[in-house]
Order: sequence, then structure tokens, then C-alpha cells
Amino acid sequence: MQNIDTSILERNLLILIRGAGELASAAANSLYKSGFKIVLTDLQNPLAIRRNVSYCSAIHDKTISIEGVTARYCMSKDISDVLTNGEIPLIVDDERIIDNIQPFIVVDARMLKKELGDDITTSPFKIGLGPGFNAGDNCHMVIETNRGHNLGRIILDGMTIPDTGIPGNIGGESAKRVIRAPRDGIVNWKVDLGEIVSKNQLMGTINNNIEIRATLNGLIRGLIMNGHFVTENMKIADIDPRGLSVDYKAISDKAISIGRAVLEAVLIIINKNIIKKL
Repeated sequence: MQNIDTSILERNLLILIRGAGELASAAANSLYKSGFKIVLTDLQNPLAIRRNVSYCSAIHDKTISIEGVTARYCMSKDISDVLTNGEIPLIVDDERIIDNIQPFIVVDARMLKKELGDDITTSPFKIGLGPGFNAGDNCHMVIETNRGHNLGRIILDGMTIPDTGIPGNIGGESAKRVIRAPRDGIVNWKVDLGEIVSKNQLMGTINNNIEIRATLNGLIRGLIMNGHFVTENMKIADIDPRGLSVDYKAISDKAISIGRAVLEAVLIIINKNIIKKL
């Protein structure tokens, strides 16, 4: 039997995750704990609302730790130093990032939920999360992100369930638990993550004059960054009707499932490439 060429495991096993919101962060957390080197990217002004479990928060806070794993906002030139220090580098997304850092695998976790113009040749191996990806066309694998029996399933040929536009049911509530911007403008919150609110309670305003009120009783699990410019109908907050029984600083059950599915997909890619060298 030939010796296995392990250079693939030693040289270029860098994984780029585009997006650093809740699901992307769960994937990064799972991969990091399994020994992989990760680089995260996100927008200069991130749109994540579950900021306690989203590494993109480091863009404003410099660092954030989620369940023992720390990400640090840095410039591209500092990626190597951050990795050496045992942290996950987070940089602002750039269309040239794939060429610049040459990752072995790209995980597109931006959750754009629409058809993407990319093709399968844009990176060595590409894993897509959720709607907008078609395995065999614009990615090598796609992972189902919709709640239900197929959550976290790895699809090797074809697409996920199309975006329904309806939030998953949590604690008996679906659409009501997600608050959307009533108008374009600057959001100003009067509440914070982890607080308990009552239905119709004033949570904040848009442009200091358009009220944002709680849609139900529960715990504030998500809030877009205070002072952010938002557009009408954008998701800006999330209320969990289960209240204090929820640890809003912990990775959710859905995100854990997706994060571990990404880990499995990465291992499938690695194993197939090692076998080719036997």
C-alpha cells in the first residue's frame, strides 16, 4: 500500500467562511474545535441580529468569544498572526478574498437566499448554506437550513427547499417573533439583548419618530446594531416567546445542526481527496 500524501492536511487546509452571522459562526465554532484553521468575512456594517452568537460582532467590538472560541477583527495582512495566536481572523468581505488567501474550501454562509451568479469553478471546493445554491452547479455541496426533518442534510446534487419567507416555529410563534423595519432610517433601541419585553412595549424608534413595538411577550434574542441604517421590511429584531428558559448567549439547536453538517461536508471533501492520492 502506498503512503498517504498528508500534505493536504498540513499545507492548505484553510477554510474561508463568507458571512459571520449566526449560522456561519456555528460552523466556524464547530470547525475550529475540530482543529481546522478558519478565516471569516462579513460586511463592514454587519446585518446579524443575534449578535451574541455571531462573530461579525467583532467588526465593532474588535473581539468576541462564543462558547470558548474567539474571533478577532483584523486586516488581511494580519490573518497569519491571528491564526498563530489561536483565534479566528475576521476581515471585511472582498470579492478578491478567495484569490488573496487561496483557501482549500469556501463555505458560503451569507444566507442571501437567492440565486447566485457564481459557478463551481470559483474555488477549489465550495459548500453553500441554504437557498440559492445548487449542488453540481454553483457549489459542490449544499446544506439544508430550513427547520424540519431535513435540517442539516447535505445535498450532493440539487437544491434545498426554496426560501418560504416564513420564520421557523419557536415556542408556538413564527412570523410574530421576527420584527421588521417599518421604514428606512436609523434605528435607535431603548432595550437590549437578553431583556424581557411585553407585547406592545416600546422597543425603539426609526429616525427617532417611528415607533418599534414588541409583537409578543418574550426574551429579546436578536437586535440589529444600534444606530444602523435599515431599510423597510429588513429583519431587525427577534423575540423568543420561551422567555428566560432560553440562553441567548448559547449557539442554538438549529445552528448546531448546521455547524456540524458543515464539519461533515468538510470531512467528506478531505477524505475523497486523500483517497484519490492512494
